[in-house]
Amino acid sequence: MAYREKVKALSDIERQSTEREKTGVFTGRYAINPLNGEKLPVWAADYVLADYGTGAIMAVPAHDQRDLDFARAFDLPVRPVLNTGGEDPAETGIATAGEGTLMNSGELDGLSKADAIPAAIAILEKLGTGEKFVNFRLRDWLLSRQRFWGTPIPIIHCAECGEVPVPDDQLPVTLPENLRGEALSPRGTSPLAAALEWVNVECPNCGRAAQRDTDTMDTFVDSSWYFLRFVSPHFTEGPFDPAKINDWMPVGQYVGGVEHAILHLLYARFFTKVIHDMGMLDADEPFSALLNQGQVLNGGKAMSKSLGNGVDLGEQLDKFGVDAVRLTMVFASPPEDDVDWRMSRRRAPRSSSPAPGALARMSQASPASMSPLVTARCAPSPTGPLPTPLSCWTTTSSTSWWPS
Repeated sequence: MAYREKVKALSDIERQSTEREKTGVFTGRYAINPLNGEKLPVWAADYVLADYGTGAIMAVPAHDQRDLDFARAFDLPVRPVLNTGGEDPAETGIATAGEGTLMNSGELDGLSKADAIPAAIAILEKLGTGEKFVNFRLRDWLLSRQRFWGTPIPIIHCAECGEVPVPDDQLPVTLPENLRGEALSPRGTSPLAAALEWVNVECPNCGRAAQRDTDTMDTFVDSSWYFLRFVSPHFTEGPFDPAKINDWMPVGQYVGGVEHAILHLLYARFFTKVIHDMGMLDADEPFSALLNQGQVLNGGKAMSKSLGNGVDLGEQLDKFGVDAVRLTMVFASPPEDDVDWRMSRRRAPRSSSPAPGALARMSQASPASMSPLVTARCAPSPTGPLPTPLSCWTTTSSTSWWPS
């Protein structure tokens, strides 16, 4: 009861924060794995939300960072079930995500993740212990904000007529231009509510005194359809040119972090499907392909100011040069995988350098193999001098190749 009351005092955002220490209590109960009959302890944890699926999840600590942090906090077993080629998460403290083949999974061993999912469902259906189910995660969206920088809500509030939409010929509603600097400082009310000349208008229906809505929309309202506007940014007869939009849509490739999966991707799909249903767009999906880029971690945790675990890019550039740092970032891992800056250092062979492994390996590269890069960087530019972060190091000997 005490733990439940403690969790009730936290917001969903606080509970899902990757920076919070994981907390939980063992319920004293066990569940049975329907695939293999294994007995599993049931824990209550604050980072699992009741509205996610059924509110109960099967933790996979080897391949989910939050589950791994929880398992390490309570000394629970960490069993890899997907061979991604990465190091053992139980040793590194870093969950291995991405593609691979199943392991420690009985008759599913050796299958790819994509093949194992339908195979597991088929086993459950045959045993009568489970079935395929599609879970939708679109939630109610509170899109109003009490801040100045945002899209005004085109509604006028009238004491007689109620909420009245701004007429089409008065759209778009623009923010007042005289609100800048000190005018945006806190005054006990939102900046727009204090701009009385902008707020007070006539009701479009009855002509009586009325007020504009003083909230603005969440910025996701704009980013949910901005890719449609890119097709014809100068078109003035509507949101986009109908003659061009169907030639360009859908977008060929979407690149974004995993945090977009429950925010921008869902919102963009929602907007696209509504516009499609209105007959304004042939495509009913906004994006043809998705690439979820990984995060750069430090010691198994996302870099953040509050944790103080960031890496000073300026120091890295000063010490190793922009080319070396760029190569490190490009070759540290595939773009869809997380990379741990600290672990990259540990993997650097025969080096006590504090730089990531790729930097250390560059320091051991032969001058002959690297000299074309140096020559290219040191060559004069036809339009002026180029910056030379490699400092045009000499390539006459391996000892002088990497600066001390």
